[in-house]
Amino acid sequence: MTNHTPPLTEDDIADYLLSTPDFFTRHAELLASVQLTHPHSGRAISLADRQIELQREKFRALELQHGNLLRVGKENVALAGKLHQWVLVLVQHTGKATLLKAITTSLQRIFDVPQACIHQSTEAAEVAAQMTAPVCGGATDAFFQNAQIAAALPDAATARSLAVIPLPTVGLLVLASHDPTRFTAEMGTEFLTRLGELAHAALIA
Repeated sequence: MTNHTPPLTEDDIADYLLSTPDFFTRHAELLASVQLTHPHSGRAISLADRQIELQREKFRALELQHGNLLRVGKENVALAGKLHQWVLVLVQHTGKATLLKAITTSLQRIFDVPQACIHQSTEAAEVAAQMTAPVCGGATDAFFQNAQIAAALPDAATARSLAVIPLPTVGLLVLASHDPTRFTAEMGTEFLTRLGELAHAALIA
């Protein structure tokens, strides 16, 4: 009679070990005798040593994650402090002419933005009306070129990256940097949205 029992697979062995947690308790000698390849050096190590190495790798990953969380937390605290400073500037100015200048100069000073301006032309207002969120990217990107965004900047020739924030019924808040990586298409725009909302609220108040 032909034996049609299917051969054991790696998944079968893994499932058995998972469902039999006392296997290595009953066969403790296997922990020392099973040899694995070290992932970095290539030398043979025991199963127990490999388990220790895995735990070390997990600990290093957790340390890195914790360090990143601390860094992001510190950056957020610093950013919140700058936003607070900027809002204080906005509430100290009531006249529209002085407020327009205060918005841009304080953005440059507090957030270390090389150039900032509020574009109030009819064309800018039309562009703002069509935008649903801030747009960031290189100064040569089609969006900025077609809308002639850089034309409103004090020194358009040195602008390499731009952030354009819509101010409904007002125009566009334009931030520019000589650093091509300062404002990129991949960056998040939530904070820029908040800046735009605050600037717009101050201008129409």
